[in-house]
Amino acid sequence: MVGDSGVSQRDPWPWIGWSSVGGLVVVSVILGFVVLPRYQQNGPTFDIWNAICRGLGITADTGPAGEPQPPLQTPTRIAWTSATLAHIASGNSKNGADVALNCTACHGDEGVSPSNITPTLGGMDAAAIYKQLDDFHSNKRLWDVMNGIATALTDQETVDVAIYFASRAVGLPPVGGEGAPEAGHSLRQTDPAIRLVFAGDPERGIPPCSACHGPGGHKLGAPALQGQHAAYIERQLAAFAQGMRQNDINQQMRTLAKQLTPAEMHAIAVHYGSPSRD
Repeated sequence: MVGDSGVSQRDPWPWIGWSSVGGLVVVSVILGFVVLPRYQQNGPTFDIWNAICRGLGITADTGPAGEPQPPLQTPTRIAWTSATLAHIASGNSKNGADVALNCTACHGDEGVSPSNITPTLGGMDAAAIYKQLDDFHSNKRLWDVMNGIATALTDQETVDVAIYFASRAVGLPPVGGEGAPEAGHSLRQTDPAIRLVFAGDPERGIPPCSACHGPGGHKLGAPALQGQHAAYIERQLAAFAQGMRQNDINQQMRTLAKQLTPAEMHAIAVHYGSPSRD
């Protein structure tokens, strides 16, 4: 329709609307893909190219992937496979007795340690002894004297001496159920050691010690503790808690030991170090 002036009259609002939408899209793209992705909390500001890539959900930074990576840290070289267990079972106790002559100065005759600095090995599970010797050999567990001795042993000698000490009738008693409170009564014990040994502390996520170390339960590779030197047990708990000892598979000992108080460590150690209960 032509007005009196002869100029066509057009509605300006569609043009205004489309222009506003286009402007919002442009601003959103700039903010979402250029401005905001450049900034990260507690980190450097990215350049425009990296910001656009981050906004699109991809990365333009290939540097870290191509950089040398630190070596994988593992707590032990031992895996409890059927081949490993068969290898340990093949040990020769007679040959192990000859190897054990190098151990008597610290661990005593037939593995019965006269000192609370060193553990009693007589009667201990062969798999537990083999693992600890291999950990010393590979420096996964550190103790100067033991690192040197274990490094000097061949793998066959390690197996043989583990079988020898495990076969001794003296030393640590067999893992049994002596001393366990009646079923369902563990958490109600007033003695904190009995509660921790047989029931743990569910609120702190601490499992019972006896589930792995006896009496009653046993986990492959976990040494029996009943009859072991109390002072030795207490020092090992502290070493796990402080991260000085790190050869526990899956970090289970480090995790729970960190939650124990010094008094609880002492109570557990005294409980296990006391004569076997009937």
